[in-house]
Amino acid sequence: MRTSLLAPIACGALLFTACKKESTSPTGDTSTPVTTSQILQGFAANIADANYTDLADKTSTLKDLISTFNAAPTDADLDACRTAWRNARNAWEQSEACLFGPVSSDNIDPRIDTWPVNFTDLEAQLAGGSTFDAAYINGLEDALKGFHPIEYLLWGQNGTKTAAQFTPREHEYLLALSVNLKDLTAELHTTWDTEASGYHQTFTTAGAGNVVYPTQRAAFEELVNAMAGICDEVANGKIGEPFTLQDPSLEESPYSGNSMTDFRNNMRGVENVYLGRYATDGAALEDLVREHDLQLDASVKQHIAAAKQALDNVTLPFGEAITSQPVQVQNAIDAINALAVVLEDELMPFVQLHTN
Repeated sequence: MRTSLLAPIACGALLFTACKKESTSPTGDTSTPVTTSQILQGFAANIADANYTDLADKTSTLKDLISTFNAAPTDADLDACRTAWRNARNAWEQSEACLFGPVSSDNIDPRIDTWPVNFTDLEAQLAGGSTFDAAYINGLEDALKGFHPIEYLLWGQNGTKTAAQFTPREHEYLLALSVNLKDLTAELHTTWDTEASGYHQTFTTAGAGNVVYPTQRAAFEELVNAMAGICDEVANGKIGEPFTLQDPSLEESPYSGNSMTDFRNNMRGVENVYLGRYATDGAALEDLVREHDLQLDASVKQHIAAAKQALDNVTLPFGEAITSQPVQVQNAIDAINALAVVLEDELMPFVQLHTN
């Protein structure tokens, strides 16, 4: 999450694979229909819970590796921390295709993913004498905690930091930030846990008597809005703002050089939600669409594939690409926006027609 410099952006974030079913019907495939309730259950279990479980596991690993690094700093252990950060980042960016529920209502998103890093205030924290305990980290402004201050500390401003360059205060701050990140992602996992009675139950029981989702249609609209929202954020915010302003300081993950991977994982997240696939495969939007409209199913998949390919065509680090590969960057913006149009103008009316 970042503060927009151009315009507010809606927030909602896998590999293109073959369809789960085959059909020669020009309209729909009714060979193995699924119910709308099964699709909501499938999303909650196979996407939200699976993705947040993976994220929580990976941030826990990151915290443990940072503890090891702090105990006896070596460049090898620093590299292990960086790899763990990237792994956790992959899971988080895919989860951004469903930025609703507690991640939004409990303000977890801005607390773990605000950028750009506030260099002045961050360096002031390092120069100060405050104890970096849980309460202190919780009270910091969003730009001073989460993924990106951790990124800054692990890589340094130029991406070339060595283990020997870490100060005692940097070690303390880094560990405290990793604990905070682990705790917040564990909270996300708990809220969607299929064995608990939290937001998982709220989402899967959409319908009469549900205050948040009084109809199943409302839950399906939430899914499509989230998918379209991350497309808007990636195209017009994450990519569009640094590109339009020619300002690499607005890049999402500049110190690690991970921005393009962030964007690709956002599009994988959209595909995850549509296919119902993260670690395992289950009932999903794809099934409902294929039952009634094979052309729409093909269009959604083609636009996802085009968006992913356009991002792959940007071959330089993002901070360089905005000046050296302007055609490829603009093509990526256009392809992702085209996907958003299909989601908003075709998939949304479809789910409104075929759900109650």
